[in-house]
Formats: sequence, C-alpha cells, structure tokens
Amino acid sequence: MTNQLTHPKATRTYLQSFISGLLGIALLLPATFFLLSLTARIIFGTKTLYYFIAPSFLQSPFDPLAWHKAQFILGCLLLAIVLNGSTYRRHWLNLAIAIQGSLLLIVLVAYTLIQHIRY
Repeated sequence: MTNQLTHPKATRTYLQSFISGLLGIALLLPATFFLLSLTARIIFGTKTLYYFIAPSFLQSPFDPLAWHKAQFILGCLLLAIVLNGSTYRRHWLNLAIAIQGSLLLIVLVAYTLIQHIRY
C-alpha cells in the first residue's frame, strides 16, 4: 500500500512544482533588485544602482525589438507568472510566486506610467 507521497506520479508532480518554484524565484530577482534600488534611492538617496537600471524604463518610444534592462525585467516577471500560474494548484509555493510576480508587475507598470507622465 502506498501513501500519497510515495506514489510515483505524486512525487513527479511535487518535483515539477518545486523546480517551477525555484525557477520562479530566480525570475523574480531582477524586478526585486530594481525595486530595492528604487527604495534605497528614495530612503537613503543612493543614486548609483538606481541610475544603472532606471534609464531603460524611461526610454521613449518603447521599442519592442530593442533588448534592454526594462524588457528583461518585465519579461522575467511575465515568465515567472506564466510558469507558476499554470502549476499553482499543486503547491502553495507556486501560488505565492504567481501572486508576488503579479504584484511586482503592477508596481512596475505603475512606476513606468508615472515616469512617462512625469517626463
């Protein structure tokens, strides 16, 4: 008699959810780094890290074929949401990553809109 964790299919599903979760965490890192540099600039006034990343969000027009930091950050967020959103019913970590990625995406889109209106 096998229990739920020793069943081969359950083990494979758990492993897929875990790998998807680790990949999702890695894909959230660029957006998290940008928001931490923005927070450091607002609170402490440090400009070096912020000005290394921020100009790519201020490019106008937003060329879809140019590969720059803003597209990398937003692309990683979208990929993390898609990968973990498709498997979130299986594991709580995938749900947490999908929600965090969605919240980061909303904050970055709001930041981009505010910056474009401001300039």
